[in-house]
Parts: sequence; structure tokens; C-alpha cells
Amino acid sequence: MNIIKINNRVVAWLILIVVAAVSIGYVNAETPARKKARYYYSAGSVQQALGNESAAYEYYKKAYETDPTYVEGASAYGSRRLYIGLDTLQSTTELNRSLEMMKGYTDMYPEDQYENLFYGYVAGQLDHDDEGIRVLERTYALHPQSSNILFALSDAYAHKQDWANAIDAIDRYEKQAGGSSQITTRKLSFMLVQGDTVRAINEMRRLTDMNPKDASYYILRANLYDVVNMPDSALKYYLRAEALEPEAGGPKLALAGHYSSQGDSVSYDKKMYEVLLTDDVDFNQKADLVAEYLHSLLQDNQDHKRGDYLFSVLEEQYPHEPRVLDLSARYNAAKGNFKEAREQIAYAIDRDPTNISYWGQLMTYQAADGDADEALNTFERAKGNVIPDEQLKNYYISVAQMAEKYDKAASMIREMMSEIQPGIQPDSVITLGMLRHDISAAELDKLSILMTTLGDVYYMATDTTRAFKVYENALVLDDSNNMAKNNYAYFLSTGGGDLDKALELSKSSISGFDALNPTYLDTYAWINFKKGNLEEALEYQEKALEQIEDSPYPSAEIYEHYGDIKAALDDWNTAVEYWRKAQEIREKAKEADSDDYKLTETKIKDGVPKMKPEDAKDKNISPKDDNNMEDSETAK
Repeated sequence: MNIIKINNRVVAWLILIVVAAVSIGYVNAETPARKKARYYYSAGSVQQALGNESAAYEYYKKAYETDPTYVEGASAYGSRRLYIGLDTLQSTTELNRSLEMMKGYTDMYPEDQYENLFYGYVAGQLDHDDEGIRVLERTYALHPQSSNILFALSDAYAHKQDWANAIDAIDRYEKQAGGSSQITTRKLSFMLVQGDTVRAINEMRRLTDMNPKDASYYILRANLYDVVNMPDSALKYYLRAEALEPEAGGPKLALAGHYSSQGDSVSYDKKMYEVLLTDDVDFNQKADLVAEYLHSLLQDNQDHKRGDYLFSVLEEQYPHEPRVLDLSARYNAAKGNFKEAREQIAYAIDRDPTNISYWGQLMTYQAADGDADEALNTFERAKGNVIPDEQLKNYYISVAQMAEKYDKAASMIREMMSEIQPGIQPDSVITLGMLRHDISAAELDKLSILMTTLGDVYYMATDTTRAFKVYENALVLDDSNNMAKNNYAYFLSTGGGDLDKALELSKSSISGFDALNPTYLDTYAWINFKKGNLEEALEYQEKALEQIEDSPYPSAEIYEHYGDIKAALDDWNTAVEYWRKAQEIREKAKEADSDDYKLTETKIKDGVPKMKPEDAKDKNISPKDDNNMEDSETAK
């Protein structure tokens, strides 16, 4: 017996022959347009069967364009248009048009369960709720054995906010397919949205009575009591779930969540400790739980000892897991313990040297620990294990700036620019015509940002001529680069440059998305202050203050500038108050030895004698005491 091997192309040809043969009976009854459309549709079906979706789409499109009344072609084309990511095809008008293309097929072939189910879903997503429900109800009537249609119906009714029918559909689904905690959760959510708490509680009571040995239903019942603010009842059923499965992590985790919501941190910590000792909670789940817990402690400035204790459980279980070492490094860094963070992430690198994120962290911790030179060496070591990505290179630039290795920072920036535009000369005058013809808008934006960073580096290296030239180039590449405008304007104003140009640049930067950027507002106010426009300066400095009022990262400079403006307006009480606020921020940042701190101290010392005693008293400030500032501040 001979075995014939048939390749895909032959298979496709055979399918076409079969389709053509089936179509022969229609030849005499069809218009030429319908015959041609049917041919395109058949060809599209073949391409779809072969997995060539792009080709299938084009054939279906031709079928529809040839004969829009041919429902098979229209539906196939309409359904595929839904997945094309073009903005035009994803507009409401075009999405509705795609749905309309699909409608004819569903009405002509109501027994096609798959296509009708898909059509009903799409109709609901496009807010044609009644149309979706019409088709889904009809489809279920034709296929009463298909419980998945009932599930879709519950979605459709819920989308319409017809909660009674949504519950009825999910009830029918439950009777047909069987119950589960997920289905119960769905049904309860519908009841609670209606505000029918009593019915929800009765439903949960019925289900726990029917499943007395299933802990998941007791957890669900407890969740419900938590939602309706009945914590005692909730605790009762959480404990019952735990008693049913004393070794499982699920009930313990649910209990921990309950204790947390009730503010019982002792019970929460105890239960979380037990969760970490269970076997059915895998390593990644445990690591996620601990990470979330530690993050919440750090965010709320709570007792780190609680976090240390819980984290130690994870460390004891998985002492050599890179992710645990990574988490330990991050936790120690957040507490300011950079030496320990360096050590932990170095161990993680030993176990996973190809993880580029670990190398970046090590550089960050080394720099934060005052060892910028070693951080730069780490970058060189990293290149033996990974290909540095953009983020790692940016770390290198930041660290080089911190170490005042401006030549190294500039060299890296130029390298990154050359990767986008080979041969670019950032220190020379640049025009768009000099760039490659196929450069994208995203690449222009990136070049402009890199050019801005290079300008900052040059300015820090006291090469203002090159810095200003590079800022000009940054704005040629992207005239909406507000960071370049702000930095250029500020450095112009502080370096004895053109204040009028600085003001123009700065005003342009506080627009659009950056209209309320506190740094840019501060720059604009400061330049006005230097030009003697005190009222304008005050208005914009107050706007800057509003933006940072509740910020976890307040700016000492913004407070100080506000004090400077107030002093110029002869309001010495307010000036001294805000200078002191600037000093408090610097003290928290451990910058009490900085030149800025010392200059502000001098301002305070000179400003206190000019304060009005009656106003100072209201602010608990004593000019008399502060006349002897040197001793008090030295003691501080």
C-alpha cells in the first residue's frame, strides 16, 4: 500500500476543490457578485484553517465589499474588524458597524450556537443590552443543554442592571451545571447591588447548610458578614472554616484579612505567621504576601520590628531564594540600611547573575551608601553577565553625576544617542534635516530627553556654554519638552543670563500636562522675583506650594523661595516661618551641613530682628530669643 504525503498547499487546494464542487449547485441561482463573494469567502476559510489570519481577513473583506448582502462574508469580516487595533476601527461608530455586519448571519442561522453567543457578548459590550439579551435568550431556547449561555445571559442582564433576571439566569446555571463558591460570589454580588442583604444572608445560610464540610462556603459566608458590617458573625464563620481545614492556608489568610480590617495587628501578625508555615501556600504567594505587608508597614511608618519578625519566617524557610534576598535588600534599603541591602542583593546576584534588575539595585544601594565609585565599577562587572538596558545605563548616568564624574556621564549619554542616531554631534547645531529619514516621533522624544540630561551634566560641570547649546538642540528635537525649557530657564536665571528669555521659556513650560508642575511653577515664580515682578512671583509660588502641601517629598527650595518673596514684600514673619520650614526639610534629609542650609540660617538670623513682635507671638516665634541664633542653632 502506497502512503502519499500531502503538504499544506495541496490540502488547501483540495479544500478549494471541495468548496467549489459544493458551490456548483448554486451557480445558476446566484448573481455574479454573489458567486465572486462566495469565492473570496471560501478562500478566506481556507486561509483561516491554515492559520493565516491576515490573509483570511483580506479575503473576508473582499467578500463583503463584493456583496454586502452575503451574510457569511459580512459576519466573518465584521467579527475580525473588532480585533484590528486601528483607532478608526475601534471608534464607537465603526465598532457598531462591525456589529451590524454580524447581525444578518445570526438571524439567518440562529442555531449556530458559537456565532450567536459571540454576537450576544459583543452587543452587550457595545451597550446594546436588549439586542444581546434577545439573541442569547433565543440561542438558549435552541440549545437548552448549554449552561454557558446562561452564564453569558447573567452577564448581559447584570450589564443592563436587571438584577432580578441576572439572578434568575445564574440560578438556572447553578441548577444545570452545579454550584461553586465562584457562582455563589457572583449571585451574592447581584443581591448586594440590589441592597437585598436579607436575601444574600439567607442564600449563604442555605449553601453552608447544604455544604457543611466545605470550608470555602464558610469563608464566603464570613466575607458576606464582613461586607454588611457584622464582624462578630464574620469571625465565627472564619474560625469554623479554619476548624474544618486546620492545616490549610486559605482560612488562615481569610482570618488575617479580617483581623487587619478590624485593626487587630497582634492577631493579624500571628495569623500571617501561621500562613507562612502552611504547605499549600506556595513560595511566590508567600513572598507576595510578605512584600505587601512590609510595604504597608513602611508606607504607614509603623513599627519595623513587626515586619522584621514576619520576614524572618520567610528567610528561615527559603534562605537561598534570590527573590527572598531581593525582598530583604529592598526592605533594608527602605529602612535606610544600605550596607545590609548591598550585602543581600549581592547574594542574589551570586545565585542569579543574569538578572539585570539585581545589578541596578546594587548600583543604587552602593550610591546611596556613599560609594558611587564602586557603583560605577559594578556597572562594568554587570556587562560580563548581562547586556545593559536603558534603565541600567540611566543608573550609570545618575551615579556618575553623583560622583562628579561628568565626563563618564556625558560619554554614556552620547553612546545612547548614537544608538538612535548614529554620528550625532550633540554639541553642534542640530536641525531635523540632519537626522535619518525614518526616525520616529518616539525616538525624537527620547533624543530630546537625553539631550536635556546632557545639558544638566554640562551645567553641573560648569560648562554653561555647551549646556545652553545642548538645551537649544533638545528643543529643536521636541519643542514640547517642558523639562528642557524649565532647566534651561532656571540655569539662565541663576547664571546671570538672559532673564527675558528665561521668563519666556519658563512660562512656556507651565502648560498642558505640566500646568501644575510645582518645580516648573517655582522656576517661573523665581525668575519673576529676580526681575522684580513680586506680585506675579507670589501668585505662582503660592500655586507651587499648593501642589506640594500634602506631598511625601516636600521641596525645601520651594519653601525657601516663598520666604524670599515674602521678605522682599516686607513680610518678615512669614519669611522666617517658611525659611524654617525649608530647614526642617533639610534636617530630615540629613542636609544640615550643606551650603544651602548655612545660607538659610543666615537669612533667618538677619530676618528675625525685622519681625513684628505681636505677629511673632501668634506664631510662637520669639525675635528676642532668636537674636542669639548662633548658640541655639549650633546646639541644634
